[in-house]
Amino acid sequence: MKCEICKKEIKLHNSVVCSGRCKEIRKRIFELGDKYFPTKGCDNCWGDLHQGCSEQCKKEFGESLKFGRDLWDLIHYNPKP
Repeated sequence: MKCEICKKEIKLHNSVVCSGRCKEIRKRIFELGDKYFPTKGCDNCWGDLHQGCSEQCKKEFGESLKFGRDLWDLIHYNPKP
C-alpha cells in the first residue's frame, strides 16, 4: 500500500501514511475542510444519504468535495523545472 500523501510504500500495518510529517499534512487537510465547510451543507447530509436535502445543501456538499480535491492536488503538485 502507498502513502496517501507522498505515495511512498508504507511499512506500517493499518496505516494510510508513512511518516509523522505525512500524518500532519493529512490532518491539516481535514481541519481545513472542517473549517471552511463545517456542516458539509447541512447537519443531516451524512444521516440520510442526501434524501430530502435542499438544493443549497447539495451544492455546498459538492463544493466541499471540490475543495478537498484541490487540497489533495496541491499536496501532489510537482512543477516541471
